[in-house]
Amino acid sequence: MDEVQALKLGQTELQAPVTLSGVDKLGEQLGRRIRALIEPMAGGKPTVTAQDTETVNYDLWSAMAPSFSALSVYKLHPLKGSVLVSIDPALVSALVDRFYGGAGGKLNNIRAEFSPSEERIIVKLADGIMAALVTAWSDILALEHTLVSRETDPQALSLGDSNDQMLVQQFRVNLGGKDQEWPIDLIFPVVALRQLEPLMATGDPDEKGHPDPLWRARLAHQMQNIRLPARTVLARPTLNIDQLLALKPGDVIPVNLTRNIPLIVEHRVLAHGTIGEQNGHAAFRIEKLS
Repeated sequence: MDEVQALKLGQTELQAPVTLSGVDKLGEQLGRRIRALIEPMAGGKPTVTAQDTETVNYDLWSAMAPSFSALSVYKLHPLKGSVLVSIDPALVSALVDRFYGGAGGKLNNIRAEFSPSEERIIVKLADGIMAALVTAWSDILALEHTLVSRETDPQALSLGDSNDQMLVQQFRVNLGGKDQEWPIDLIFPVVALRQLEPLMATGDPDEKGHPDPLWRARLAHQMQNIRLPARTVLARPTLNIDQLLALKPGDVIPVNLTRNIPLIVEHRVLAHGTIGEQNGHAAFRIEKLS
């Protein structure tokens, strides 16, 4: 497409609001930090796999979320909105079981509250994940996290309006068995990550030094068609107020023409030259570029 397209509010589909590839790349680093966080709790080397980041409306996420989960809400200053850390309750139970010497297998997930030991694991894990996120994102922006609340029912949360877009970044945690894999979700409001979008360029440094040749060719073609007004000033006579007030039809203002006449384009002197004639028309001959 060579021509600029007008954006019609309410009619034109907007661009993807977040650089998902940038968030995914940071997710790989964050996954390694979460694995290091869980390893002492699990008494072994877990596997933490970052999934592809997705966007979803808040009302849809809320409707699909389990009715009981370990939910921690944080403010991530200076970003707008709140960030949610959602931990599968079965993972919490498995980590507690592992901590006390158990196998940490698949446990019953039907309950109404967490035990004191599970609550301590939730605090340590959720706070650690947010600290890991701040560290992983530190090259982009200095962030600071503050706990807002902890909940178990997603319906008790108020992360945004029903139609607000949320970004879901999921990590699958496997403690070493077929039935020992559970999710940890990070949910961000898209409006918060819009602030980071200009900083999340993920292209290879080599790629940044070599712009798309097709884009450059199209840009150069369009630039060549831009029309700019050019003018010159033959003389700049000076008159005082009395002379200006006394002017009347037929008066002659003497001027001195010089050979060094400026060529002005958009209030900038582009060149100097002389006035002459070519093919019966007055013409400007460039003697020197500024």
